[in-house]
Amino acid sequence: MTFKPNLSVKEGLDHLAKRLDPIIAAKLAPNLGGHAWTVVLDILDQKKGFSGGYQHWTYDLQAQLRMLTERLGDFGYPFDDKQRTVSTIGNELRIVRKQMAHMYDFSVEEAFRANDFCVRLLEHFDDDGIEDARSIRHEALTALAVEAGVTEQAAEASATPPASPSPARAEVPTPGNTEGTDNPEVVTPDPELLEREPSVIGSMRLEFEPWTVVPVGAVDVLDDLPKKVAKEKVRAVAVEIATYEGPIHLDRLVDKTAQSFGLQRVRANREKKIAYQIRQAGLFVDEDEFVWPREIDPGSWTEFRPNDSNADRPFIHISPVEIANAVRHIKTKRVGITDDELDVAVLQTFGRKRRTKPVAAHLSRARDLELQ
Repeated sequence: MTFKPNLSVKEGLDHLAKRLDPIIAAKLAPNLGGHAWTVVLDILDQKKGFSGGYQHWTYDLQAQLRMLTERLGDFGYPFDDKQRTVSTIGNELRIVRKQMAHMYDFSVEEAFRANDFCVRLLEHFDDDGIEDARSIRHEALTALAVEAGVTEQAAEASATPPASPSPARAEVPTPGNTEGTDNPEVVTPDPELLEREPSVIGSMRLEFEPWTVVPVGAVDVLDDLPKKVAKEKVRAVAVEIATYEGPIHLDRLVDKTAQSFGLQRVRANREKKIAYQIRQAGLFVDEDEFVWPREIDPGSWTEFRPNDSNADRPFIHISPVEIANAVRHIKTKRVGITDDELDVAVLQTFGRKRRTKPVAAHLSRARDLELQ
């Protein structure tokens, strides 16, 4: 029988979805008072300001992978270890699922890698369904060995990503991050501004969480733009990162997408190619060049995500809309606050003290939006 990569990936993902539902349910049952674990996603959506009232199902892999990769309020990352094994594999599988949903044509090697991710995840949980997952993976491995004309051992060695992937290389020199480097003190948001309504995942506002970059291909994928297979893969990665971090600055999204294919920083001509694919992926890019996920309506979004000064997000890469939302919230909490005090409070909310020229200009842009 001819091996069909897409059918193999679908079989592996379908099997994984059946196994993950009881794993997630058992872990969170003591804290949910009889509710299905999807109530956590309902609350997360509300706290993130998602529009549309999305319905989540326990058997849906997309919902399951969100549970494994996103911070669940006060629960943190309940399925993870110190090495972030689960969330890292989960991010890889989020991209695979996104590709599958958009009818991406998987290669034999990509089918093996996708099923290997499924196996590694179930191995982490010591799940009873591991043997079926290994069987699906082995069928892909056999097909890969035949295609390459090598032994299964050689095929597996060439296709399995290393446990600690090599650092992405740079096409241009990487400048240091000088924002606030002369002040080693960690700046943290005022706890008062983090308080929200109580829920089963806690009463605190969701803070900014950066996407953990995972290797999904080599630089030759970027070299092949705008060929169909390459652009589909790049768009799937960009959409998943934007969904996780958005609103996200276009430059940041380009960088993180490039890192997913082995480049730390890229030349201007390649940046333009990746940015073009992002704009063609169905994501809204506003006049300030911030990319918005489909789940958020920029015109009605009222949320903001505080962070301390250790967060991997420069102030100028925070949407002016997000900063303006923080301004409104602070003014509501502290009636009569002066303009200077307000600026200080806003900067602290996003882990900053110093008002460099770029920071001051970006803050001014946000203040103008807040007054509109």
